[in-house]
Formats: sequence, structure tokens, C-alpha cells
Amino acid sequence: MGSFWRRLDDAERTALASVSALRRFDTGTTLIRAGDAENWVAILHSGRVRLMAADGKTPIALRFAGDIVGEQTVLDQDTRPATVQAETPVQALIVEGAVFNRYLNQRTRALRVLCAVVSERLRESVRTILSQHDDSFTKIAELLLRYVDEFEWTNNGQIRFDIGSQAALGVSLGLSRESVVRALKLLRDEDVIATDRGVITVNDVAELRARVTR
Repeated sequence: MGSFWRRLDDAERTALASVSALRRFDTGTTLIRAGDAENWVAILHSGRVRLMAADGKTPIALRFAGDIVGEQTVLDQDTRPATVQAETPVQALIVEGAVFNRYLNQRTRALRVLCAVVSERLRESVRTILSQHDDSFTKIAELLLRYVDEFEWTNNGQIRFDIGSQAALGVSLGLSRESVVRALKLLRDEDVIATDRGVITVNDVAELRARVTR
């Protein structure tokens, strides 16, 4: 798994950047609101956003630097299916829908990249549904492993990412904060991870993968 931006080649990134505008969003700002008809996509340059269901309360997923958001409305021309809120200060490349469609028509490999990302998100949703009855440790380990796959390419061999608060992480997985604390402590005690104020460093990727597949 990898971000949309990472999978583009240099020429594709240059072309997309040339038709986009860089915007900044403060923590807590709503980038996209469920039900709106606005038609543009955002490629996150830095920061983290949370996707929320149309009720504005139920968390769906987190997205990070390199991820694309808002693509579904551009593809199907329907209203926004989810709300996207900045959990940290965010910088994003904004591309108008018609411009993005033109870009995809001209660069078919980039379209295949987008299709792969959308397909993986569908698989992620299915896994989330199927794992509703998994134990809390498995849910946490699987989530961390997905983050590893997203962040491995950015940190000079040191796999580090910010998960935000443990309470928010628990809500996103349907777990109590206490369950999150216990799972992270077990991984920390085994030196699989280290934690520091919401930032997780994965020390042993192989062991983390093994814990998910056992």
C-alpha cells in the first residue's frame, strides 16, 4: 500500500502540481463537508486529516501526507460522502474537478494509480467490517501495520508517525482508550514500538507483521 502522490512518477507529479494551488488549513478546519456539492480534490502535502461519516461524529479513517481526498465526488459527480477535518495543521494541493479529470484523461497511468488507491481503500473498508469482532490487540497491530506501509518511504529508514490521541484512535477502531493503552503497552514492552506523546516509532516491522499473521 502507498499514497497516491508517492506512486506517481516525477513527470506526473510535476504536471499535477502545475495545475494545483497550495492551501493551508488550521487544526480543526473542515476541508470537506458531507453533502456538499463542491467538486475538487486535495492531495495532502503535510499534516493529517480524519474522515468522518455524514453524521459528523463517526470516524471512518485517517489520511496523511501524500494521500488524496475528495476524489470520489470528482469520479461519480455525486455529493461529498464524508466530512474531512484537519487533525493537525495541513498543507494540501487543491485541484478543481474538471482540471483533475482532464489530467487523468491525458495521463492514463495516473488514472490507474488512482484506481489502485480507490480499490485498496475499498479493501480496507471490508477488512474493517470483517475485523469488528477481532480482539483489540489485533485491531491495533493491523492499523499500525497499515501506517507502516504508508510511511516507510518518508523517514530515512526510521518509521515514525503521529496517531494523535489514544482516545481518538480508540474511537476510530471501536475500542476503549484503555484497550488502546494495553495494546500499545504490550508492543512497547516487547520493543516492537516506542511511543512519545502520540508519536509511534516502529522498531521491528517484521515482528509487527508476524503479530498480525499469527
